[in-house]
Amino acid sequence: MTTTELLRNLPFVRVAEPVRFPPGTGAGQRTSPRRLLRADARVRDAAGEDGPLPLEVDEVSATGAFVLSDLLLPVGATVEIAFNLPLCDDDVVATGRVVRVEERGGRPGMGIHFDRMAGGARASLRAYTTWQ
Repeated sequence: MTTTELLRNLPFVRVAEPVRFPPGTGAGQRTSPRRLLRADARVRDAAGEDGPLPLEVDEVSATGAFVLSDLLLPVGATVEIAFNLPLCDDDVVATGRVVRVEERGGRPGMGIHFDRMAGGARASLRAYTTWQ
């Protein structure tokens, strides 16, 4: 059984409650352009010893990403994330923190702010989010 199949068989556990932002505040004020991205991601709680969870990136910017997941970490948790951009050979690898937990289209997820990134990942993200 694959890790994804194993995770899908686990009971739903919500570690944090979704946050609802009033219009024009919080998630409504972006510092970097965002772009939708459907990509597999590997997210790991940097404070834990467990392996990375296979999640799905919903949108991305040069400063963060939103990942869809039924397994949510609390706001403030430090995470390591890795995912691939279309037409890029190297994975984007970053360390960041969970800044919000909310539902999108009925699916729960986490907003992750990138604090540190490997190599030229931030430049790749900037280029990806400006190309439409």
